Amino acid sequence: MNRIHLARAAHEINRAYCAALGDASQPAWEDAPKWQKDSSLMGVDMHLANPDATPEDSHASWLAQKTADGWKFGPVKDAELKEHPCFLPYAELPSEQKAKDYLFRAVVHTLKDAPDAVIKAAPVADGAFTSVKYIGVRPEYTDGTYGTGIHWVQGESRMVPTANARLLLKHKDVYALGEVDAPVAVLASKLKVDNEDDKQDMRDSIANMDKDAIGVFAKTHFNVDIEKRKSVATLREQVTGLFDQFGI
Repeated sequence: MNRIHLARAAHEINRAYCAALGDASQPAWEDAPKWQKDSSLMGVDMHLANPDATPEDSHASWLAQKTADGWKFGPVKDAELKEHPCFLPYAELPSEQKAKDYLFRAVVHTLKDAPDAVIKAAPVADGAFTSVKYIGVRPEYTDGTYGTGIHWVQGESRMVPTANARLLLKHKDVYALGEVDAPVAVLASKLKVDNEDDKQDMRDSIANMDKDAIGVFAKTHFNVDIEKRKSVATLREQVTGLFDQFGI
């Protein structure tokens, strides 16, 4: 599995763990600020380069990174003030905070050899979507040339309306035909979901979709245009409700 997918998985598991502790402040990966994504990516890189690193080593690496970026201790996490309650030596962390480092390490080492489960996306008809991969030199990029506002991390594929994709793909040094995550790939055709196991599999797929994938799914199966200003968690819940109500 590539480093971006690993970082996303670690971030989402950390977000779920924080929510279980009553901390709902963690944004979904798609809504996370660049500094937060970079932190997850650096953590992934550290564990991939040092497979014997411990959870304590993970925290030490994070602490060094935060120190270099000018962060300091604060009772509440504040990105503007660069304060964080975990800006402490590992031994002084509460046990529930130490658990985050165990979870992060486990995610990286459990999933690092897993396939990305992707298929090449062929161009599709107008009114549908095409997967476009950003291959430009910037670590992150938002399309402003054609007004789509779609945001990419370098090497990431996103579902783009085909009419826009054709324009983007003219810039061969910036974009290429991309890849589609397996949960999104099923949108290419109508699915027959009869038994409860299959239904739960589909719910699990929806739970892992990003906003673009949710948009494709909702439009393909329910002819519904999602409101992208809503959080990805809210959109997943809404589309799961549509699936439970109408099936596909």
